[in-house]
Amino acid sequence: MAITKIHPIKHTVGKSITYIGNDIKTESGKYISTFGCAYETAELEFALTAQSAKSGGQNLAYHLIQSFKQGEVTAEECHEIGKKFADEVLGGKYEYVLCTHTDKGHYHNHIIFNAVSFKDYKRYRSDKKSYFRIREINDKICAEYGLNIIEETEHRSKYEHRKTYISNKYLIKKAIDECILYAVDYDDFLRRMNDKNFSARQDEFLWFRNNDNKRFTKTDTIGKAYSRENIEQRIRGIYRPTTTDLLIDIEHNVKCQQSKGYEQWAKIHNLKLIAQTLNILKERGLINYDVLSKRVSDQSAKLKSVQDEIKSRKKQISEIDKTIKNVNTYHKLKPIYEEYLQKNPLTKNSFYGKHKKEIDLFTRTADELKSTTVNNKLPSIKQLEAKKRKSQSEISKLSSQYADIKSEYSEISTLKKNVDMFLHLPQEQQQETPAKKPSLLKKLAEYKEQTKHRDEERQHRQHNHDQEL
Repeated sequence: MAITKIHPIKHTVGKSITYIGNDIKTESGKYISTFGCAYETAELEFALTAQSAKSGGQNLAYHLIQSFKQGEVTAEECHEIGKKFADEVLGGKYEYVLCTHTDKGHYHNHIIFNAVSFKDYKRYRSDKKSYFRIREINDKICAEYGLNIIEETEHRSKYEHRKTYISNKYLIKKAIDECILYAVDYDDFLRRMNDKNFSARQDEFLWFRNNDNKRFTKTDTIGKAYSRENIEQRIRGIYRPTTTDLLIDIEHNVKCQQSKGYEQWAKIHNLKLIAQTLNILKERGLINYDVLSKRVSDQSAKLKSVQDEIKSRKKQISEIDKTIKNVNTYHKLKPIYEEYLQKNPLTKNSFYGKHKKEIDLFTRTADELKSTTVNNKLPSIKQLEAKKRKSQSEISKLSSQYADIKSEYSEISTLKKNVDMFLHLPQEQQQETPAKKPSLLKKLAEYKEQTKHRDEERQHRQHNHDQEL
């Protein structure tokens, strides 16, 4: 298992980076990785980013340590885990230097990251909530690598899972359900929500917030039945859920094997679900098995396509952020570089010695920006920001599209699973689309008849048994 610690750096960023990058500790730099900066100029790049910070603060950086037990991981695995850990904790927003130390009996990672984000220039907030998030990410990644995770302590359990905690979504959901029961119309519903101390905001969606809370919650995120349209339908009494549950696998359900009563209930429950499933399939024109299978396959492909588009847009934004950072660095360091060029040969070396990091960073940044220049002109920050906003807007639209496709995919895949279970298809046959399938309605009638016949036999045996007694 890995243990994590974090503490702020207020003055000695350069010394801290030099310490964690020591050649003896990192096998001559073999286990040094960076993000958004170079190891040699990290202190300077941290400082340049911090100049644009939107709020003041004493912390220049943070030092995050991830330590493993002796013999638990190899040096390569330790560094690889550290990279994944840093990327997920920092979300691609903060420059960092990662060094894996191999000079002691146990391998451990040192991650020094900027206290200010180079994407939005906001400061990292280090508190109990962010620390427990670090621990959760650490545990998750360790589990992926088959490593033990830290057992819950009483303190951690009380902080994260205290039974008295009630989420804001739950409070809104409960209030909506109560108000719908007594509301005469939609306006009356809003008034009742206001009486319960919930403020509403309406655009294309419906939002609520408790007046003690600053943030609004979009009702669509609570559940499909809580969208504005469906709330109105529920008030008018015409709302019909379009989703269904999965059938109970009676043959393999432990509770069904232990309780005849539960088994009987499950049979009736399954009959109701099958009827509901068939009604929904009729309404959607999916009563044909081949058509249903194709729709599931098509929605799955659409889902992946939209997901890939979102990833592509996020990658574009990441590249834009990097370019914006480089353009800002270029403009900040250009005066020093120009002064360096104007120095005479006698003083040039001395000037370079004093400003080596700035000059090296400028030349590296200029090289990276060559591919973005047009007619030897750098892209403007305004153009880059506009391009970024456009990509963000596209991601927002794609995310909405993804949610709709995912919702339909979840519904129809559940419907298909019910049909497959109902037809008693073996697992391998469920992977293929059969050339011909029997009528689902006919199968349903046969299933009802068989169930009825079994129940009659059971009642008859019970009656005979009672008479014998």
